[in-house]
Amino acid sequence: MSAPLPTLLPLLLVLLTATSAPAQPLSEEWDTSGARHLELTAENADEQHPVRISPQHPTNLVFNAPLQPGGVTVEEERLVAVAANEALGMVMLLPVGTLPRDRPLTVTVRFADGLVPESATFRLVVHSTRAEHQVRVYRKPRSCQSHHLESRQQRERAERCEAALEQERTRPEGPRPGGLSDLFDAGLVGEGKAVAVRNISSSITQRPGEPLEVNEAWSYRTERQEQVAVELYVVNTSPLPWAAEGVEGTTLVNEEGVRLRVVRVWQPMPLAPGAQRHIMVVAEATLEQAQGTFLLKLGEAGGARTILVRGVTFP
Repeated sequence: MSAPLPTLLPLLLVLLTATSAPAQPLSEEWDTSGARHLELTAENADEQHPVRISPQHPTNLVFNAPLQPGGVTVEEERLVAVAANEALGMVMLLPVGTLPRDRPLTVTVRFADGLVPESATFRLVVHSTRAEHQVRVYRKPRSCQSHHLESRQQRERAERCEAALEQERTRPEGPRPGGLSDLFDAGLVGEGKAVAVRNISSSITQRPGEPLEVNEAWSYRTERQEQVAVELYVVNTSPLPWAAEGVEGTTLVNEEGVRLRVVRVWQPMPLAPGAQRHIMVVAEATLEQAQGTFLLKLGEAGGARTILVRGVTFP
């Protein structure tokens, strides 16, 4: 937990009240000359939002809501000094030590009004000379009542999905698939074109403490149809069952912020604690759209837990 630094507060107020240039999108070549605007919602509150910092260069976070007293927490306080005015929603970060480049540091802030999202986490990305001058965080709060209403609706949707899965499971088994001929019938292979496959198990990463742990992962791309897929072999490491929400709660987005249209999320049944099973996500994408690295976000049916899988690529 950080404590206000009196010697840094005058500098904090000067920097936060300075006139800023128009916001620029976050990319590999970040424009650090002015302010960047970041919208914080209940949907993206679980993400770690990147902020570029540099040794001996202050970076300011400005919020449109007050923070909890003592509600700013930074990893390795000996490396990053923090000056905070919680009542005004202002935080200044000043790296003062040798920052690790092998792992990102994080800063977490908690809001004082009790609305959702209750907190936000920022991933500090180290650059040798260029730091972001100011990041203005616009928080779009929701009342707890609204959040509970949506959670109840999600639970009801999950119950309907479970009932449909159970009905499908108990339905008399029909003819078994015909194997490779079914791929021709579906238009997935033919005329010398097939399905490209890539093992991405070693390239993906997850946040620590997530309810599902990905043991293996593969990606697919059909050469005849403009579709891609991600297959995850996961184990439920949490004490509660977990089921994917479906298309509505799933996103596939690349580093430039371009989202693929998810058309199907397949999970045979809810994952009991300790259970292992496959989850498949299918999306529409041309060969050009499938290039680059993607973030896969899976929402929980009837719950608030999310799974983030980074480093997804397609063949």
